[in-house]
Amino acid sequence: MSLHRTAVVLIGALLVCSSVSLAIGGTPVAAPNENVSETTLPEDGPAYGVNSSDFYKLWSDDVDDAEIPEDALEDRENVSQEEFERALAESTDIPFEQPPAAPEIWNRGDLSDYNPGGSGASVAPSNAQLTDGAYIKDAFVSIGAIQSSTILHDTNETDPTQYIAPDGEVLAVTDYRVAIPDDREDEKREEEWSLVDTSLESVTLKANGETLSEADAHRSVLEYSDLSGSVNLSVETTISASLNVDKEICTDWNVTGGTCDEWSSIDDEIAVEQTVSDSRSVVVNELSNLSGNRVEFEAVPGQVGAVVNPDTEWSTITVDEDAQTRSNWWFYTAGTPGWNELVTHEADGSTTSPSSVRPVEVHAFPSEVAPYVSGTTADGSASMQIEEVWGEERTGPTLPSNIDLEPASPYSNADSVAFSSETIDAAALDEVTVDGIVRGQSETISLGRSQTVREATLSLTVQESNSSSATVQATVVDASTDEPVTAGQVKIGNQSVPLDASGEATITVSNPEHIVRGEYVPGKWWQTDHAYSSAEDTTIVRGDTFDFKAFVDLVVVTLLWFLPLSLLVFGLDYVTDGELVGLERNS
Repeated sequence: MSLHRTAVVLIGALLVCSSVSLAIGGTPVAAPNENVSETTLPEDGPAYGVNSSDFYKLWSDDVDDAEIPEDALEDRENVSQEEFERALAESTDIPFEQPPAAPEIWNRGDLSDYNPGGSGASVAPSNAQLTDGAYIKDAFVSIGAIQSSTILHDTNETDPTQYIAPDGEVLAVTDYRVAIPDDREDEKREEEWSLVDTSLESVTLKANGETLSEADAHRSVLEYSDLSGSVNLSVETTISASLNVDKEICTDWNVTGGTCDEWSSIDDEIAVEQTVSDSRSVVVNELSNLSGNRVEFEAVPGQVGAVVNPDTEWSTITVDEDAQTRSNWWFYTAGTPGWNELVTHEADGSTTSPSSVRPVEVHAFPSEVAPYVSGTTADGSASMQIEEVWGEERTGPTLPSNIDLEPASPYSNADSVAFSSETIDAAALDEVTVDGIVRGQSETISLGRSQTVREATLSLTVQESNSSSATVQATVVDASTDEPVTAGQVKIGNQSVPLDASGEATITVSNPEHIVRGEYVPGKWWQTDHAYSSAEDTTIVRGDTFDFKAFVDLVVVTLLWFLPLSLLVFGLDYVTDGELVGLERNS
């Protein structure tokens, strides 16, 4: 395995343990690879309150072509923490366990770096949709980020869906240039053009056509709230400009002299307006269908359990600060497409340069790491155990080729999860908090006690037996009421037989041992309304059949051991006429 792939495996294991920052803190590596494109990382980062550990993880769409030499891993003094983190991020892509906050902090700070081009130039992301009017040219508005939001990669059957929080903000930039006509002068007409005024009349955020908020700047942070369902979020910019043209028009032309004898002056002001827009189709990731219940166990008084049904994609279920269940959805961040470069459009052409504004977006993908419990007890053992997760089975997605992460395929969407614990206090399960796949989105639900996993008693009785088999009757009853238990199975050896309406099952055991052991296997407590704990019992196969078999076995073993020896002794005695052994031959 290459060192690069080894690093990837180690990173995944460290992330599962939530300790990657501690594990890598003192391990130096080689300096960053100089072959990585100059536009891969913004030149002004880390900045705006984003630390280096998070900053270098933001750019999963970079070129992962760096290697970490083995000799560099042995040198623990010459490479700084930041150099290590940058080299590691250039070597592979590092996922987040939860939707990170760093992209939002970065985007708000980085937006301030956008500089419009003035009236004579329009500075736009490379994929901006430019619009030309009679005088207003290269006009655009581009959405850089919607936050908080997560782009979900769940299958290849549909395009990834961008999920947003019900309350959030849209970051956008807008620009344009004004084309002032050239002055004109000839024998009969003169025109002198000038720009009187130009402005952004409004930058408006709309949801399905309804106005939510407004601004009037080239850089806009537009807030929204209380959204639900599928939404078309659009940003519309209205641009105005007024131009003045001074005209001198000949009203009396002297044909003979070829001159103008009389001029008329016209001072004309032209006002124009133009509207441009950009939009995103998004879905509000609502945690509105949460449900769940908790259970208790008669057989183990200290044991508690719960079933939680988020009924949508989720990231974490928190019981308390020491007990959390993590889903199989993991997260990475990547730059908003089209923002690696800015194009400056002017009257005589355009020039391209690395972008000073590099917004990033959060993405979610199904990881090969199964859901797990992140909290531990004082002795280091897991605070809870996951009994089962279940949900819609899906074929995994294919991530963009420049993302160095492997999604699971196939995978379960984990719409529901059942877990139990023998260390958590029962009161802690009164409420649990479910975090969605969009950062900051969570919902706390109350878990009512819906059932008790009751204790069962199993009794085994041998009804009849012979030399080759024994018929065993199993009876399962409620340990408290002696009422028959009719759900579940009884297992003896490799045979399992379901209980009937009387709580009984009959099993024929071939070649039984002296002691027959049986187990009552109940239905899963999180999938039944009448849950029972498992139970065990043993019985002894008795009777003539067993005694005769034992006697035969004894005789056979005795003959096999002593018959050859007896024949030898008597043979020697016969040959020596009784002198060697001392037996006398009878004639």
